[in-house]
Amino acid sequence: MFKSIFSKLLTVNFVVVIITFIILGILLFSLLGDYVTSEKEELLTYTGQKVNELTVMLIENNNPLVERLYRMNLESYGASTQSIIIVINQDGTIIALSEKRYRLLEGSQLKKELYEEILKGNNIKRIGNFDGMFDETVLTVGLPLQYNNKVVGAVFLNTPIPEMNKVKLDIFKMFMISVTISIAIAFLLIYFLSKSISNPIKAINKAARTFANGEFGSRVSITAKDEIGELGNTFNNMADSLQNLESMRRSFIANVSHELRTPMTTISGFIEGIIDETIPHEKQEQYLKIVLDETKRLSRLVNDLLDLAKMEAGEISLDLRKFDVNEMIRLAIIKFENRIMEKNIHVNVFFGEEHNFVNADMDGIQRVITNLLDNAVKFCDVNGNIEISVTSDNHKVYVAIQNNGIGIDEQDLKYIWDRFYKTDKSRSKDKTGAGLGLAIVKNIINQHGQGIWADSHNGYTRFTFSLEKA
Repeated sequence: MFKSIFSKLLTVNFVVVIITFIILGILLFSLLGDYVTSEKEELLTYTGQKVNELTVMLIENNNPLVERLYRMNLESYGASTQSIIIVINQDGTIIALSEKRYRLLEGSQLKKELYEEILKGNNIKRIGNFDGMFDETVLTVGLPLQYNNKVVGAVFLNTPIPEMNKVKLDIFKMFMISVTISIAIAFLLIYFLSKSISNPIKAINKAARTFANGEFGSRVSITAKDEIGELGNTFNNMADSLQNLESMRRSFIANVSHELRTPMTTISGFIEGIIDETIPHEKQEQYLKIVLDETKRLSRLVNDLLDLAKMEAGEISLDLRKFDVNEMIRLAIIKFENRIMEKNIHVNVFFGEEHNFVNADMDGIQRVITNLLDNAVKFCDVNGNIEISVTSDNHKVYVAIQNNGIGIDEQDLKYIWDRFYKTDKSRSKDKTGAGLGLAIVKNIINQHGQGIWADSHNGYTRFTFSLEKA
């Protein structure tokens, strides 16, 4: 029963609500008893004062008519307060009773301990059976009967305790009805709240199980704007990253397989041809050069993979020194001169200053510029343009390399720094790369504690990176 989050949430919250209402009911019933008793005492005291006034009138006008009116009013007061009113004189003799069934007791005497405190001018309150006069327990309130500022007797008002309990029970019944309705509403609210919390977690758990099976296409649909919603969004972002990583892994395997298979097939075929003399002796040198080029391609691929692994593991330390980045760019352009001329590319260079000295690892930055310029030439249109600019402020130097061409789709921009990711899926432009260049560039710039950005709009692509100004 308690294995699921839903059952735990539902049970715990429902138990808390029940316990809260139980404690509230106990407190209410306790306070209610005190309140009802206090209210009853005030009512009886007030009524006793009215009876005192009536008795004074009877003393002053003692005739049958006044006595008849006196008894009628006494009965009325007793009925309205649900009490039995007893009036005694100074020696404890009962002179009047509000209940006709007790009229036979008129003229009898009460025990002195019942009224001696009242004759001193004090009010009293007792719970009992009024010295055996009543069969049930009553609340008794006693007041002095005063005439001409003297105590001439006492007035007792006796109300049965069951009558008071009935009032409390009626109020408690109303409370229990309210509690039952409130618990029902609370249960529904807790039920749906627990569902709203547990259902998204179930959905995430279900999707996670599919991930464990190697399927990364599942997503969770959570519309909540709270922490659960944030968890769902984070999960979906993680799923996107995993799916992209899996796609890159498969793409990498395909790319590396292609990169390895093609040169290895070429090398193997040419060497076999030389050994079995299928290739004439005069052409062997030509084919050995091809084998050498393919071997160098394999070596570059392996070296890039090793370098990237070392960078990500933090095993490559920087050799920081001061050098002129402008001069480095000039030399890089000369290196790509043949390829630039083959595509008839126009190269425009803008240096904000004649010399821009930076404090960085010279070999690493040379590799960054070479990789970015290689991509710019590779993906630039024939007869296109490449623009290189170097600007600076008080603390940093900014290098930007821009080319016109096919550009990069917006959805690809956030993945271009990932290992093995290639925007040119058809390999029509990039026939030699394995998708490691930009990952290496990103790692080198990150090692320097600097930033690199890419943007692509309206047929151009620009890469910008910063360096510490020397």
